[in-house]
Amino acid sequence: MSILETTLIFGVIPVAVIGLIGALSYLTDKQPGMDVPPYRLTDEWTREPLLWSATDEVTPFGGHGSHDADTADSIGGAASGKW
Repeated sequence: MSILETTLIFGVIPVAVIGLIGALSYLTDKQPGMDVPPYRLTDEWTREPLLWSATDEVTPFGGHGSHDADTADSIGGAASGKW
């Protein structure tokens, strides 16, 4: 296999395929709902409050608000002074 063939197979063809996919992505329309203007800190917040959490897991025994020390299924562990 010559250097020209190697360069063509492993260099030019992958770059051409990626460039073709990138060019086609600019020609298609955006998905509906993707034209939301960005929020700026100087703008007034007009939407409902949002709650962000670290996990989406459903926890047994009352979840994160439970104060039982016996539950072994607590997600994230518990605060403790013992090191």
